[in-house]
Amino acid sequence: MLSQLTRINLDPYALTSVLSAFISMLFLAGLLLSMRGQMKQLIKTVQMSRRLPRVRGLAKQIDPGGAMKSIANLLEASVKRSISPTAFLCMEIALFFIVFTASATNLSIPLSALLGLSFSAIPWLFLRLKLERIRRRGSYEGETLISSLLTQYWVSGGNIFDTIEKVIANPKGIRVSAGMLSSLLITMRSTGNRHRIREAADSFAYGIGTNWGRMLAWNIRNAALSGCDIGLALEDILIQLREARALHEERKRINNESARLSFFLVPVIYIGTVVVSIGMLGLSPGRFFRNQFMTPEGFALISFTIFLFLLNIVLVEVVTNRKLDF
Repeated sequence: MLSQLTRINLDPYALTSVLSAFISMLFLAGLLLSMRGQMKQLIKTVQMSRRLPRVRGLAKQIDPGGAMKSIANLLEASVKRSISPTAFLCMEIALFFIVFTASATNLSIPLSALLGLSFSAIPWLFLRLKLERIRRRGSYEGETLISSLLTQYWVSGGNIFDTIEKVIANPKGIRVSAGMLSSLLITMRSTGNRHRIREAADSFAYGIGTNWGRMLAWNIRNAALSGCDIGLALEDILIQLREARALHEERKRINNESARLSFFLVPVIYIGTVVVSIGMLGLSPGRFFRNQFMTPEGFALISFTIFLFLLNIVLVEVVTNRKLDF
């Protein structure tokens, strides 16, 4: 066998090339092993740069601007079922054209358009009224909510996710805010996107609609994103809420009588005009109905009366039944 190996003609140049290539491969492999951390970081950077345009496009789809975002927040806070802002706007436009078409046969075009705008604003007014009622009920839950959050926050060792979960598990006295906290917790746990977490916190603050709600949402968002301690901030909010409750009780006692008077005055006056028209002026009920609803003047009068009465209810709700806040 040795004699066979000695008969093999080995080209010294070929042997040198093979050895050089082998040594170069070993050197390159060692260099790659020593720089594997930097290589992984470079690969991740390239992948993220490719994903960035898609993420920006998704953010534009998620973050509607201006009026659409306001409508989305209003629907999310006041309607239990999911309704898109586009569907709500389509309903409003359809209502406008229905009222406009029905009144254009008896009234002028500008007046018909004004009536259409008035009636199309009624669903929005009712949603605002419902939102204000939800906000008012939720604002009264402030002391109980903050107290529960503070207690569970210390028990959970500063873990905001466990804190909210424990508070939601016992929603006695915080029915409104517990539902909003549940939606906030689901969003925070289902995504690591800082933008989505901020949006969820903003929606919670919008649903509460108070200064203490905005402060609470801001602290929860910071605790979820950075893990900072918010115990002292919760204590400060609780102290200010206790001071605000004393002032609120005095204001509520003063405003209750004027609110009831405004709410019942318009229907009583209208019923009184009907009784006077039929009983004292000699009008039959049929003729009164025709004059009220079948003539341009009567139809315009009753339409604006209904619209202004609903607007008055919303204003009374906003002005007199104010939320517990500081």
